[in-house]
Amino acid sequence: MKKYILASLFAGVAFFGLTSCEDDRDSNPTLNTPESFVLNAPALAGNIYDLENSDSLVFTCKQPDYGYTAAVTYYMQISLTDVWENELDEEGKVVGNPKMMELENYSTSAKLKANAKDINKAIMQMGGYANEEEMPETTPLYIRLRAKLASGLTCYSNTIQTTVKPFFAVLVAADPELWYLIGACVGDGSWGSAIGTAVYPMSPVEGGDFNDETGRGPLTFTGYFTPDLGFKIVRVPGEWADQWGGVDGSIDNPKRKDDSGEGGDFKVPVAGYYRIDLNTNTNELKFTALEEDPKEYSQMLVSGGFNGWASDVQMTPCDTYAGARPHVWMYDISTTDGTELKFLVDSSWNPNWGNSTFPYGWGVGNGPNIPVGAGDYRVIFNDITGYYHFFNK
Repeated sequence: MKKYILASLFAGVAFFGLTSCEDDRDSNPTLNTPESFVLNAPALAGNIYDLENSDSLVFTCKQPDYGYTAAVTYYMQISLTDVWENELDEEGKVVGNPKMMELENYSTSAKLKANAKDINKAIMQMGGYANEEEMPETTPLYIRLRAKLASGLTCYSNTIQTTVKPFFAVLVAADPELWYLIGACVGDGSWGSAIGTAVYPMSPVEGGDFNDETGRGPLTFTGYFTPDLGFKIVRVPGEWADQWGGVDGSIDNPKRKDDSGEGGDFKVPVAGYYRIDLNTNTNELKFTALEEDPKEYSQMLVSGGFNGWASDVQMTPCDTYAGARPHVWMYDISTTDGTELKFLVDSSWNPNWGNSTFPYGWGVGNGPNIPVGAGDYRVIFNDITGYYHFFNK
């Protein structure tokens, strides 16, 4: 293994006895560049995993030997043939069926939980199975992990083999991949991970071009920002592996975290309303200041079959930090049989928002009732864009 000495910066030096300069150099952390690391075989690796009747497959590993305990992000890769390279065309697109696929979920601990349905979907794509008759009863599945440091240093684990029982499912387009705002001017300003109180989602662009397999495409958000409070945009609340910030905090020079590091907290130059447009397919992000301020409401209500269409049930503003202007609202709802609802400002029902899609959509003035399936949800509603999203609790 190659070894590189990491530079260390010290604000002050405390001496406990006499320590030589040679000893100081010996105590500096050393970065190894491991060639591989250990992915443990699951206890049930000799059994057949029934993907249709499983929620997830759990795998553990031993952290790569970097010479110190590092912050590592792990990604799971799978293959039907133990081949780990896809054939690409001149545009970088996969030719034919992929030989290997990397799942979307990741982990920052040495324990990774892979969704069984995601594994099954990847198997169908790699096998090119178009109907139920083509599906094998069982199939060998090869699995390895990719470990990545924030610096971009990457290595791969050993490969393990297990056997799974896949099932046929019509491949439907993936839901749009969401990204979330987080920061001192988002929610309660805590930089936490709770949807509604500390983070809230950007909206998919209605009618936008989204990748059927990954769900990546155009997202947008419009809201109020001040120059003294910073924020970022992340893919997974509570995780920082995928994030956008600004070079020196500038909204005119956005930077997605990469091998060279991450951007600073975004800070707008002037207080006001801004539209943020992020295309997760092309990795482009743009801020646009609004010329006119949108209308502000002192309250937002929710009414539907679940409360007898009462017009006095208030939603909670998501933004509670000092100086916030409420435009993003939340409400927790539980329904055993499903219901319908709309958003409204007051008992005059003028204005009100509704639409016919669930679990997310874009409310329009005097639109239809929103159909809500049975379950426990936290709904987020943006009164500027009309975007609403029901998140499972």
